[in-house]
Amino acid sequence: MAIVTKRFRDNFEAFAAHRVASGAFSASEMEEFRALVRKDLEPGPDQIRAAVDCLVVAGVKIPATIDDAEERYRLWDEFFAAEAEDIARERRMAA
Repeated sequence: MAIVTKRFRDNFEAFAAHRVASGAFSASEMEEFRALVRKDLEPGPDQIRAAVDCLVVAGVKIPATIDDAEERYRLWDEFFAAEAEDIARERRMAA
């Protein structure tokens, strides 16, 4: 099981609550998403994108895999931080 920082957890929880409250995700869909993120944060090769090709350049398929678990963590961390910031800004503007 992946260990995350408090900041990561708080940002994810803000994202999750906002998406469920807005109807973008149902509660069960968010639990499935949470499980997917947990799986993606596990050490080792990328299991989520293993069969996905991202680009085709000159007839060569470029895989979408991110086999560095630290890089996957960094990308999720940046995503949830940006989402939490947008949610906070949205709430300030609505107040």
